[in-house]
Amino acid sequence: MISIRNAKPSDMDKVFEIALKYDLDSNDMDYKDFIIAEDNNKIAGFGRLWKHDDAIELGTVGVVEEYRGKKVAEKIIKELLNRTDKDVYLTTLIPGFFEKFGFKMLDVAPPQSMIRKKEWCEGCTKVGCTVMKLSRS
Repeated sequence: MISIRNAKPSDMDKVFEIALKYDLDSNDMDYKDFIIAEDNNKIAGFGRLWKHDDAIELGTVGVVEEYRGKKVAEKIIKELLNRTDKDVYLTTLIPGFFEKFGFKMLDVAPPQSMIRKKEWCEGCTKVGCTVMKLSRS
């Protein structure tokens, strides 16, 4: 049975390893931003709410292969969204997945504080990256 808990410092080596394996955002990973989906003391998945100066970003949502198709990502995302009443942004290659949580596609760049390298956002449409927002106001 999958349970959700706050990440601990001791989780982060494994979270970082999995994030790199799946090519997820591994910048500035602070355990305080993450939650862990766990099955019998084993990390099944994780995600974070990253608080920037002018935005909150849902990101680094990853699910280990053997737990895919079991709604682990949905549990992680719902839990993270329940932890804030503010607007939430994300960038994704799979916008259809996030639409079911109420995210809407934007035709603009993400908030400035989410952009770590200007070139990333300039090339985003070329690789299919989509900026999305869940409005809470």
